[in-house]
Amino acid sequence: MKSSDFLSFADNISSFFSRKSSNPDIGEIIQQAQNIANTSSAIPSSSSLSSTGFLSQVLYFQQNAKTIQRILESSFGPYMPDDIQISDLFKTMPIAAMHYYLEHQDSIKTPSWKRRRHRFQPSVEVMKVNELNEALILSELSYADSVEDVRVGLGQLYNESDRSKSSKEKMDKPQWELLFCDTQSKPNQPSHFLAIQKNASQYDDTLHVLMVVRGTKSMSDLITDAMMEATDYEYNGVQGKAHIGMVRSGEYLVARHKKLLSTLLNLSNKRKLDITLVGHSLGAGAATIAAMNMNSEKFSKDIGKDGEASVKVSANVIGFGCPAILSQNLSLLTKNFVTTVIADADVIPRMSGATLVNLLLDLRQFEYQEQAERDVEQALRELQGRLTDSSSTQVGSRQSNKGVLSIDEDAIQKVMGYVHRGIEKVSGEGEVSESSSTKEAAVEKMVPCLFPPGCCIHFYRDGSGIDGTYVPCTFFDEIDVARTMVDDHLISSGYRKIFLNMMRDFHKDDHFSFDSRNRR
Repeated sequence: MKSSDFLSFADNISSFFSRKSSNPDIGEIIQQAQNIANTSSAIPSSSSLSSTGFLSQVLYFQQNAKTIQRILESSFGPYMPDDIQISDLFKTMPIAAMHYYLEHQDSIKTPSWKRRRHRFQPSVEVMKVNELNEALILSELSYADSVEDVRVGLGQLYNESDRSKSSKEKMDKPQWELLFCDTQSKPNQPSHFLAIQKNASQYDDTLHVLMVVRGTKSMSDLITDAMMEATDYEYNGVQGKAHIGMVRSGEYLVARHKKLLSTLLNLSNKRKLDITLVGHSLGAGAATIAAMNMNSEKFSKDIGKDGEASVKVSANVIGFGCPAILSQNLSLLTKNFVTTVIADADVIPRMSGATLVNLLLDLRQFEYQEQAERDVEQALRELQGRLTDSSSTQVGSRQSNKGVLSIDEDAIQKVMGYVHRGIEKVSGEGEVSESSSTKEAAVEKMVPCLFPPGCCIHFYRDGSGIDGTYVPCTFFDEIDVARTMVDDHLISSGYRKIFLNMMRDFHKDDHFSFDSRNRR
């Protein structure tokens, strides 16, 4: 950007904030702000988007395989028992164990079990879902493939979704103008976009900004996710632990836009900065760390005039499926400005080095032989019954039953003997058994040190519908193995569906949709 462009922008914005009585040329000011926002990192063109293709992601994985392995080892290492290596744990894990462990968990974590766990937790107001759904739309928009898609999406959020609202209500709703958008990501540099409110009152002394951070979409995002190592982290003088990948991602977001925010504040003579951060998955974690930095006294000084703490900063986060990123003490300190929404069995908020190791150890020790033999015997008896019925039909038709295949009880018991010995061999029970002390040491639970941040809202299936409660961050101290643990993390099959079902139950309207609702 040329110095003349910057001076032109300064003149325009100074003129805008000095003439309160006339309508400002906000469009020109926003255009100049967009130029500043994109000075150090050009907006990706459509041709560059091909780098996110499948083949490029495979190549990226191959080129960084050793780095990924090192990251995983450092993430799991502190939680592994001394006598077990992480590579050995994966190699000796029977695939069948996961299937039967899931069945076992299904029998325990019933709707009654869920209701009992939430019994004494405060309920979420149903209308809170309206606010959360608007943030969810923004978080989904961050996954758009192009800058133009994001720009159009922001416009549609205001123009199309509120046709039933009055003119005054529509004016009260923020209208966002895109300042910066990066659809590409690198490890610890998440994709995100930045927007400024264009319909704020000219008498408002606050600069309103929106930052939306994308979740996991590419291989580089997965590397950030895998960096689950808990590093020392300090917030407002309090020492704790934080997810190292999220710390680096959040600090990148702050450093990337600190100069722009400072420039806008100084030239506009605004005394306050109100920034709303929204994200899903990785994006929620990075947004939380960014907000913690922005709410610090240091950041207030950095963006103030001449280094003075003259700017009041208020950074607030709404995150969906945020990973476990903070120790309990730091998570509690963020309750006033971070809202973390978790859909039922969503695996990501429960995932940390400790909880993953605990799950792998549980699977390693899980006794599934009885269930496996039950299934094989059931299949054999089903086949026996079908062959018997087939034989009877042929005899009734006066056809010779010579050579007709049949299975008698002795054959079933003989096969089951083979199955029993085979499962023993696979599970290791046929070898020399471990001493009781060694076995107990292997199943000793690791203590998680990372949890989801802030004020946690848990929406769950209670057997008759969807319910929601405010829960402590320690509520998610183990992985909830369930058939929906992956689907619940996704926006389309998890959060959007849960919000919609909850509102349909509340309104007793199976055709309810957020787009056509009449807000009152």
